[in-house]
Amino acid sequence: MIRQYLGRLARELDFDPALARQVEREVEDHLWEAVESDPAADRQEAERRAVAKFGDARAIAAQFAVLSVATLARRVGLAGVLLISAVFLAMKARVAWYGVVPCPLAEETKALGEFVLSIDRWAFWFAVVSALAGCIYILSRRPPGGFTRRYRAELRRFSLLCAAATAALVVCVAADGALTSLRLIGAPWSSAFLVPLLSMAIEIACAGMLVSSLRSMVRRAALTARLAAA
Repeated sequence: MIRQYLGRLARELDFDPALARQVEREVEDHLWEAVESDPAADRQEAERRAVAKFGDARAIAAQFAVLSVATLARRVGLAGVLLISAVFLAMKARVAWYGVVPCPLAEETKALGEFVLSIDRWAFWFAVVSALAGCIYILSRRPPGGFTRRYRAELRRFSLLCAAATAALVVCVAADGALTSLRLIGAPWSSAFLVPLLSMAIEIACAGMLVSSLRSMVRRAALTARLAAA
């Protein structure tokens, strides 16, 4: 009966194999401990009582899924701040390189470059403010007791802040790419160009990781909501 119960738990959490394996291990240990401490002589009856006391498999799976979403949301909040910080360091490294290897904008592209730079600055600071607000907000929330209406609203607000930060970061990275292109296109090729190109690769990777993390959290939240409502 314990094996059957663990199988039902795993099926309820099949949208997240890692979580399913973790829950299966934890629940299995608990159930076998309950069986060992049961005075019943009949092993099957002891297993039946242990499973009955533990609760409905779907309800237990929903509880674990909600806690997993809450943990993931906190990680996304922290990751957003760290990834934007990494983008900032990459930008500073590129600016420092321009101080050593001057690559001024051509006269005909200066106006365009200044316009793109203003967009870049506004987008970056908007991303910083949104990411910090989202991180502080989600870290200040109490651990959810279930996928309640209140927690869904909190998660929705956090997701909007994360989406704003992510969109702004993507605009910032795109603007950085445009500015880097304007500086390097007219200059003769040099191996030193690897520095700005590498910094742009870091920025693109950070933006991609943030997009992926946000999508994963939104997908996990939707699946958990469906499980909790069933």
